[in-house]
Amino acid sequence: MEHPKLRLIDAFPIEISGQQAVCLRDPYNTKNSFVPRKIFDDIVRYFDGNHSVSDIQNIYTQRHGENDIQQTIHQVIEELDKNLLLDNNRSRDFIKKLKDDFRNSTIRKDSHAGTAYEADRDKLKEQIDGFFTSADGPGKPSSSNKVTGLKGVIAPHIDIGVGGSCFAWAHKEIAESSDAELFIILGIAHTGTRNLFVLTDKTFETPFGNVETDKEFLESLHKKNKTDYFEDEFVHKDEHSIGFQLVFLKYLYHQKKNFSIVPILCSSFGEAEGDNNNSRQISQFEEFVSALKKTIKESKKKVCVIASVDLAHVGSRFGDQELQDEAYLKRLRSEDTEMLKYAELLDAEGFRNSIQKDHNSRKICGYPAIYTLLNVIEASEGKLLKYSQYADQTNSTVSFASMAFY
Repeated sequence: MEHPKLRLIDAFPIEISGQQAVCLRDPYNTKNSFVPRKIFDDIVRYFDGNHSVSDIQNIYTQRHGENDIQQTIHQVIEELDKNLLLDNNRSRDFIKKLKDDFRNSTIRKDSHAGTAYEADRDKLKEQIDGFFTSADGPGKPSSSNKVTGLKGVIAPHIDIGVGGSCFAWAHKEIAESSDAELFIILGIAHTGTRNLFVLTDKTFETPFGNVETDKEFLESLHKKNKTDYFEDEFVHKDEHSIGFQLVFLKYLYHQKKNFSIVPILCSSFGEAEGDNNNSRQISQFEEFVSALKKTIKESKKKVCVIASVDLAHVGSRFGDQELQDEAYLKRLRSEDTEMLKYAELLDAEGFRNSIQKDHNSRKICGYPAIYTLLNVIEASEGKLLKYSQYADQTNSTVSFASMAFY
């Protein structure tokens, strides 16, 4: 611990009881740690494995003129170590066990029931009912399909408590306009991966019951690729972007209709951030999309593709300084909806270029999944159903939308 080092974790500013703090969120562990902003700036930011405790103490003394900070540094180290946030043998053993347990299980456990949404199925049904019937919701789905031919949808993956009514717009369209027996769900990998796409053949658990993956489809898809897209499978363990859609699908079809899924996580596109060395990503993208389209045709199943995505991530939580006032949010809406017009027109390259032109300054996390969807579905028209923004107390905003493609 003489040279403390943080693991690769999420860190973002937050306000607690009027005090500025930083939330340290571990993608492998549901427990968060909250560190006062001053402690983070003066101490934790130097937990990089290169600075010793003495180095950090000297930096603090030079900055503030105090030299009795060593005990505080050790207390911070002890607290972060207890929460497995430091890169050491304890955290490595913990992560290894998590990965071993996940690899040996056939079930992808629902780690978000009871936190992101109700764990009790009756209470969850009531909760989702409320999203459809709320002032921002689309109303309850009709009991019978009005039309068929829905090729795909875009739906949010923001916290369901925040964006539930926007989810409902996409899922009402599914309920009323889709005869799919197989849902290909393109989620977002919020942690780093080696490859552009991540597959799993595990059964997904929800409060409404389990959802089976189509193992035959996955095996056929996997054989068509040179890359092992199961290599990063552990990322699926606590990733919410696929699981959130399953809660709504099971709500729609529970005890009414059997369906299966193909769960695919999409990793970030380096070229959106100005990375010119992207030949490997381009090769993987072309390989995977070609294989996915061929497998869909060979399966002869009725398919609906869901891109589970959010849009812009702007503000202090995401490294921006601009004030999120009414004028800024109006401009954000304009830029987002202009981008989504390319999706409505099924113009995949126009959509891609609209993000690349400013190096993805709005940090559109759904970029890879939407771009994949637009390259996979054979639709003739798209329609924006609902656009929403969520601004929090940290001067940060996330935007999201629901769309349908026929």
